[in-house]
Amino acid sequence: MRYVTLLRGVNVGGKNKLPMALLRDALAKTSFYGVTTYIQSGNIIFSSDLEVANCELIVGELLKSEFDLNVPVILKKQSDIEEIVKENPFKSKTLENSKFMSFGFLSEIPEQDKVEEVMSFSTELETFKIVDDVIYFYCGVGFGKTKMTNAWFEKKLGVTSTMRNYNTTLKLIEL
Repeated sequence: MRYVTLLRGVNVGGKNKLPMALLRDALAKTSFYGVTTYIQSGNIIFSSDLEVANCELIVGELLKSEFDLNVPVILKKQSDIEEIVKENPFKSKTLENSKFMSFGFLSEIPEQDKVEEVMSFSTELETFKIVDDVIYFYCGVGFGKTKMTNAWFEKKLGVTSTMRNYNTTLKLIEL
């Protein structure tokens, strides 16, 4: 099975420094194979015969033992990422301008009442939809100007989240 691992908050603003080459080398010493990384923000793609939960545990433990990092790890089947992109409810807007599209990958499905509360903040310019453990976010004002950051979604939903822009998400499918 081919997996995509998304690390939250590595190599951002000088915090949680994690050299991708060293991470690839460390992961290659596990039961994972075909390990590759994409850019410096904690995107790992690999194959494994293990289930999602086991892979997630291995990555988390390796980050602690080898790099002294305790960061959230969200792991998905690569085919699930592909399905998420296909199900994008903002396809027409994304085709117009993909730089405003982002995906929030959640550690678990949030409670329905929290989802409903968060959805009340969706507007024409900052529109999003939460489906199971994914936030589809089309931010027409630009991600640098919105108050609806990854941290905002995490706080409101009560779950861990990590965001990836549209182009990065597409690349994670290709690798």
